[in-house]
Amino acid sequence: MPAPLLEIRGLTRHYGALRALDGVDLDVPEAMVCGFIGPNGAGKTTAIRILAGLIRPTRGAAHLGGLDLLGDRVHAARGLRTLVEVPAFYPALTGAENLSLFARLARAPRAEVLGLLEALGLSHAAHRPVAGYSLGMRQRLGIAQALVGRPRLVVLDEPMNGLDPAAIRLVRDLVARVRSEQGVAFLISSHLLHDIETLCDTVAILHRGLLVEQGRITDLLAASAPGWRFATRDDAAALRALAQHKVPGHPRRDPGGGLLLDGDEAVLPPLFQALLEAGLPPKALEPRKPSLERHFLERTEGVMG
Repeated sequence: MPAPLLEIRGLTRHYGALRALDGVDLDVPEAMVCGFIGPNGAGKTTAIRILAGLIRPTRGAAHLGGLDLLGDRVHAARGLRTLVEVPAFYPALTGAENLSLFARLARAPRAEVLGLLEALGLSHAAHRPVAGYSLGMRQRLGIAQALVGRPRLVVLDEPMNGLDPAAIRLVRDLVARVRSEQGVAFLISSHLLHDIETLCDTVAILHRGLLVEQGRITDLLAASAPGWRFATRDDAAALRALAQHKVPGHPRRDPGGGLLLDGDEAVLPPLFQALLEAGLPPKALEPRKPSLERHFLERTEGVMG
């Protein structure tokens, strides 16, 4: 794996007795896309707001390219762009004018502005005042702004918010292209786990202010235990029967409906025996394919965002 571009160590933020972040260590490698996921209240936005310079941590350190992002922000943050929550623009100016102002600060050529507007499907609205933009158009303009000036690291908080499926695809394609062609690294927070699994190289899972896991998505999914999803006419009674027969594999309810069981084919004979003796033959049985959603639910105790 490439060397870390962003290094976070012991990042902590307290709000009175509440520990929004509790000693988080996080790495974002050079030219890679890292997903940053967790249930609501896990601390993701707090961490991103610290990186954006909007709040100060209680303690901890963050370095971007070896420079102290918290202590020497003027120099360290030159290669950093962040999009936190709803982007803000001058509403009376057009989309192109807003981006051009930012490009001037970033010393980026105007051609780059026009290219980003085209890539995000905003060319038709480039010369319209932002006051008339929809939520999705503002979101895409915010993503364009985050990419102006060829930054080293782009941090996006819920970038797909308000986007329709076509716009989501545009954003995914643009992130992949900018990462590949310009070597830009991304830290992306999102509840759309399918997009994270599709787009990201690595993932960091935050839960209750703690980083519970970080690694390559392919490695995490390869290590996932095999399992099964099944249903009966009375799942509550089926669970009692499985517990009585001490069926292995941690039988439990699936948050999406039905029941779950860990293990390979060896767990099926005791499962069938227990269910048939209870008069509850399975109505459906299918293997559980490894997915980031499944892995996420297992690591966060089934808590969804």
